[in-house]
Amino acid sequence: MVTSAWKRFLTFYRRLPPSTTALLLILLAVLIGNGLYLVGESNINPIWWTANISTTVCHITCGRPMIDPNVGFITQPLGHLSAMDLLHGHLPWWNFYEGLGQPLAGEMQAASLFPLTLLFAFPAGLLWFHICLEFIAGFSTYFLAKRLGVPMIFATAAGCLFALNGTFAWVGNAVLNPIAFLPLLLLGIEMIYDSAQTKNNRGWFLAAIAIAVAFYSGFPEVAYFNGLFALGWAAVRLFSLPSDSRRRAVGRLGIAGGIGVLLSLPILVPFADFSKVANLGHHTAAIDGTAHISIHAIQMFFDPYVHGTLFTNLNVASIWGGIGGYFTASVGALALLGLFGKRLRPLRIYLAAWTVIGLCGAWNFLELRKVWNLIPLIENVSFGRYIMSSCELSFILLAAFGLMDLAESVKAKRRFTVTTSVMLLGLIWIVLAASSLNDGIVYGHRARYIYAFLDAIPFIAIIALLVLGRLTKYKIVPLLVALVLVGESLLMFGVPGGGSAKIVNVDMGPISYLQKNEGDYRFFDFAVLTPNWGSQYGLNELNAIDLPFPEKFSKLIETQLYPGLVPSNQFVIHNGMTGMIAQENEIVTHFKNYEAASVKYLMMPQALVILPALTNLGVTLAYTDAKVNIYEMPHPRAFLSTRSSSCTVTTTNVNKAVVNCPNGASTLVRTELMMAGWKAYVNGKAVTITSVDYGVYQSVQVPAGTSTVTYSFLPPHEKYAILLALLAALFLVGMWIYERRYLMRDRLP
Repeated sequence: MVTSAWKRFLTFYRRLPPSTTALLLILLAVLIGNGLYLVGESNINPIWWTANISTTVCHITCGRPMIDPNVGFITQPLGHLSAMDLLHGHLPWWNFYEGLGQPLAGEMQAASLFPLTLLFAFPAGLLWFHICLEFIAGFSTYFLAKRLGVPMIFATAAGCLFALNGTFAWVGNAVLNPIAFLPLLLLGIEMIYDSAQTKNNRGWFLAAIAIAVAFYSGFPEVAYFNGLFALGWAAVRLFSLPSDSRRRAVGRLGIAGGIGVLLSLPILVPFADFSKVANLGHHTAAIDGTAHISIHAIQMFFDPYVHGTLFTNLNVASIWGGIGGYFTASVGALALLGLFGKRLRPLRIYLAAWTVIGLCGAWNFLELRKVWNLIPLIENVSFGRYIMSSCELSFILLAAFGLMDLAESVKAKRRFTVTTSVMLLGLIWIVLAASSLNDGIVYGHRARYIYAFLDAIPFIAIIALLVLGRLTKYKIVPLLVALVLVGESLLMFGVPGGGSAKIVNVDMGPISYLQKNEGDYRFFDFAVLTPNWGSQYGLNELNAIDLPFPEKFSKLIETQLYPGLVPSNQFVIHNGMTGMIAQENEIVTHFKNYEAASVKYLMMPQALVILPALTNLGVTLAYTDAKVNIYEMPHPRAFLSTRSSSCTVTTTNVNKAVVNCPNGASTLVRTELMMAGWKAYVNGKAVTITSVDYGVYQSVQVPAGTSTVTYSFLPPHEKYAILLALLAALFLVGMWIYERRYLMRDRLP
């Protein structure tokens, strides 16, 4: 009976597409790479290292598992809020819980309209969100490599390598979202070129969709860099076509780009409208045009943990803050080999040139950053972080070409030992060069052994390649080389998860208290439930950290809440206990302004002693536990209030109020940020919203008697954006249906 079932399974499996095995192997590699999270040995929830409201149980030490804390400030809480809005039938246009309120979809990093964001509704949503991106990246890289002529087994290795790339392993926040769609876009370009000599429009559909989902995924800067890389790719590959086919190919590329942008308008237009009235923080600072990562980062590109795991070595803390990924040593050896092959020679040169010039720009070697800055919009972005994904893909494709050459070319087999030896010498230099930055760093007994093993992994991989280089007469050697590449990538990829906390226990007491008592008021945080975790738990939090950041709120902070705070797009506690005491003094000085912003509660850690000046102003203890004290302000302004004391206001939700003014007309003030896109209706009739109190809050006129006031927000110009996107979608679907029928008609006898 078992034999019969096995035979049926084999019969079924043989009927599946030929690429099924490859895709399953890529899927398996991704699951293994995330295995510690999947089996519960590590916890991916970033609240334990981006807020101070939890306790943890760790393996050896609790190491930081990701570089960018915005995974906790933005990706997780705003992604969760967006998912819950969508599941409750609301489009996520506005976030009431952050600061004085601000656009949610227009903020962009939340990826509010990106389909995979729905995963954030689940407890392990962040993990599965990342895993799905890694699947997409791996699968599309596999199909791209296959279309470029790479044999299936080596294309599978390429898919595994890009699914486990260094940016996915390290960065964590929305920077990595568009990366998954770069190989998909390149695959669409290749499909366009493959069909350029026919009437078949294959490819532009896929390229247009890849462009659109890259924008919807939430980080336009990375999508822009990837678009530049794809443009260069398209230009290089265009000359591989016969001259009479190039015009048709360029036309289809133009259609793909145009339709892709039109499909993206529902997310790009809110972002553009918000950016016009936003504080863009460091992105507008002149220093960004010259900022670069340290030359020491090159050591971490090929020996990622030569300085220990993320942020364990304080001597290189600034390097971690700017770096965006790594390559691994074995991939470097094969990429160097792939550079010398003859097949697809122009493309190989382009991949190598992009990587070299990109990394030189990241280091500002020979002042190349200034050359990059000549490209529009490049000057105001974190170049070293955002260029990495395209460089990683370039390296991986070169490595796939190197594997292909190793299996087919006698010259490549001879060069293999040379390129591997070069990488071994490079590793030796890396260890020697890194020693000065590792001196004086003291690790625990077990940690020293772990770091020694991690540092040995690249050497083990390269030595394995050197041994295999002596056995190239055997046909199985290229396969074994591919296994070494994937094996090293798996080990490197899993390290951050291995250092993460095993168990995270969030102190839900203060959160539950605020959920029951806060209502429409706000709380102010003293580095306990840091922003924007209030959005995760449905709590109105005056603190905020974001980019873009509402300019009106920035000015209110600078003039009425905390003059001199830098940067003003981060309304958070800086400098530990010193910063908390300074913030207390600011609240004392500007007490009425905080109450006017509807701040009812102050959330403080137990270690912080409340200033007597605050208690003298009427601040009282409302809640306490082992970690947190919550204090209540005496007279906070209600979220919705009138200028007349005789009026009463009853609210059913943040967008609806019943106002009764028996003694005459009055002004209804709403302490929500005033921004274009808000509309108000009194008894169903549209009324004008004006701004009050330094141009920040909303006000409308209400008549005598009882009135029902409702509010709604839609980003300016969004109706036109949605209309154009729908027309583009109809065109794409119509063309696809037409082509399917056209192809079927041609195939009929």
